Formats: sequence, structure tokens, C-alpha cells
Amino acid sequence: MNRRNTVASRAWALILLLLLASCSQEEDRESSSFAALHDPPAGFQQAAPGMAVHLPQDMGAHPRYRLEWWYLTANLHSVDGQRFGVQWTLFRQGVRPGPYKNAQPGWQRNEIWLAHAALSRPDEHRFASRVARGGTGEAGVTAQPFAAWIDNWQLASGEQDSWKLDLETDAFSCHLQIRPSRTVVLNGDRGFSAKSANGGGSMYFSYPLPTITGEVLVGGKRFEVSGQGWFDREWSSQYLQPEQQGWDWMALHLDDGRYLMLFRVRGAEDFYSGTLVAADGTARTLDAGEFTLTPIENRDSRFGKVPAAWQLQVPTADLDLEIRSWPGDYWNPGALRYWEGPVTVTGSAAGAGYLEMTGYGG
Repeated sequence: MNRRNTVASRAWALILLLLLASCSQEEDRESSSFAALHDPPAGFQQAAPGMAVHLPQDMGAHPRYRLEWWYLTANLHSVDGQRFGVQWTLFRQGVRPGPYKNAQPGWQRNEIWLAHAALSRPDEHRFASRVARGGTGEAGVTAQPFAAWIDNWQLASGEQDSWKLDLETDAFSCHLQIRPSRTVVLNGDRGFSAKSANGGGSMYFSYPLPTITGEVLVGGKRFEVSGQGWFDREWSSQYLQPEQQGWDWMALHLDDGRYLMLFRVRGAEDFYSGTLVAADGTARTLDAGEFTLTPIENRDSRFGKVPAAWQLQVPTADLDLEIRSWPGDYWNPGALRYWEGPVTVTGSAAGAGYLEMTGYGG
């Protein structure tokens, strides 16, 4: 049966510990906490340069790979100007490599599903999570029509190329209508996103979400909201090198119609990559030499200092931006925790987005 899980982790390094905590002791012995990031167990396939993204098939699950997720963030405002951030992520953890041709209905040891949901406001952050075993039908993904669900949390295709996100938790609810861009964004090298100069990475594509409408219910009040967001689709069996400790990731939408996805993986030598999406939907990869992403201000938080403000410069795109987290703590809590919260963008262009940080505060 399903149970709510207050332990939090969307992070690549952290998700495996959480998911294995839901497995049997035998499954715990099969993998160490960082195995899925460094050296995948025998039988799992690894993402590699030269692989291609195939749609709509790749919106579905990949049992041959060990980790994957469907990840959505949204920056919203109500008609009276109140600001909200919404995060929803569904993860699949392969305990054994698929495909699972002989799996029978019921509890299976092959895979585990985990979902995180968060609603953020300035100085306020509410978080919920759920976990399910594979084989029960209580969580899963279909590619066409697209649907990703766990219990009654669902992101699914709607009418006229739209999506619907429905979340109900004890602390908040969200019902959103989402219109993704028509053009998929292939990150990295035509969809293969390296995470270091020495190997490791994932298959990674995204959809900008230029139109989001709907309602948010929190604190006994209902708010009509609208805004923009970003959707990530990623899968692999090995992501990071052993010396890498964490990462800083952000997705930004600018008022001039452009979108940016950028990340820094922190290690012996930091690794940078990004994608710039023009207002007409065309996208190009940003190599490390094309931009600088620098922390400029730390913030005291309940789990230690975090870099809550950043300077981003992309000279070839005439961008010199300051990216600043909303006031407050945006830790998704738990023994294995990560920061996930909205940001505002000022400078040569204005905008908003989301910031994720892992590996801080112990």
C-alpha cells in the first residue's frame, strides 16, 4: 500500500537513499547510496553521447535505466498580485534492470516510485511526498496519451496539446492547466547532457511552459493564478564522478520571451552547462566558456549557509543578470534535504524562475 513519506530528496545524489529506504533489507544490500550516480550495477544501460531522443516514446518510462524523473516548476501570481511557486516531481528508481516482461500484478521488487510536491510563497514553503512500489498501478507513466501519476497526484495530457496538473495534500492543493511549447528543447549534445569532463551524464530534454492558468488552495483560501514554468525529462544510470559533491541548477524565463536552463556541478573542477531558448523557440547549448555563473550572496538558513543570489553573464546573448531567491527557507526537509525554490531575475532583462541546490548544510 502507499504511504506518505516525509523524507525529501529530488536530488540525483540523494534520491537513491530515499528510495532504497522503501525497499527490503535485501534490496538495501544490492546498492550503496551513491551507486546510481557513479557506477551502475550490471544490467542497467547508461546514457552516452550519440544517443537520440525519441518522442513521444521518451515521455514514458525507461526500465533499462536506473533513475529518471518528470519534473515541473511554475512561477505564478494571483489577480491581486500574490506570488506562488509550484514544484512537482515524479521519480522512478529501478531496483533491477528491465524490461519486466514476466512481472505479475501486485507488489514488485523491480522498481519504486517517489513524488515530491511543494508550494512556495515569500517566507513560506510547504512540502509533501509520496512513495509507491512498482507493479501496483498506484504510480506510473504512459507516453501516449501522456500521464504521470502517483495516487491522485497527476500530470497528464489535456485538450488541444495542453497538460493538467492536479495535486491534493493536507497543506495545499493545485489545479493547473499548462500549455507547453510546441518545440522540445534538447539539452547538451542533442539530448545527452554531460555532468563532468570525465564522463557521466543523462539523457535530458525540456519543454518551456509559456502559459499556465488555474487555481491554488492554501490556508483556507482559493487563488486564481497564472504564470509560466519549465518541465524537465531526464533519465540515466550514472550521473556524477566520485569527487563531485553537489550541484546548483536553475531554469529562468525572461520577460523578452527567452528561457535559460543552467547548472554547475561542484567538484575538484566545477562543471558548467546550459541551454538558451530564443523567443521563437530555437535553442542552443551554452558551453562553459560562454557564460559565468557566480554566487554573490550567502543566506543563513536552518541547515547552514546557501548561495541565495547569483550573477549570470552571457556576453554572446547580451545578458547580465542577477538571480535572487525569494526571502525565506526553501529546503525540502528530511534527513536528506535539498533547496528548491523560486527566484526573481533583474539586470539586463527581468524575469523569474526556479533554483535547486544540493550538497549544502551537511
